Amino acid sequence: MEHTPNLNLKKPGLTDNILISDINENMDVLDAAVNELQQGTKEIPDLETEDKTLGGAINEVKNEVINVKQEIESHVINPMPHMFVDNGKTYRWGFRTVNGEPQIISEEVI
Repeated sequence: MEHTPNLNLKKPGLTDNILISDINENMDVLDAAVNELQQGTKEIPDLETEDKTLGGAINEVKNEVINVKQEIESHVINPMPHMFVDNGKTYRWGFRTVNGEPQIISEEVI
């Protein structure tokens, strides 16, 4: 009798006797695997996330997207979101438009 490579399900050959217990065993393995996928509890070993389940990875990505969106919105609202240091003094800078013309603006941070 052969077995499948991933779930190790029993695969009777053409001359093997087919046992109901083998079929039921295969069904139990399939049911458990599908349930893990539905519940998001199936572990994915080489997934680079804190939560190694598919559902957990999706939630991590979703949360990161929300964080990036908030950072972008904050960046757009702030007229001078950038900072640099020159000769020990810190400056912030950004862009604005005056009469439709873009300008670079900056000020020393005190």
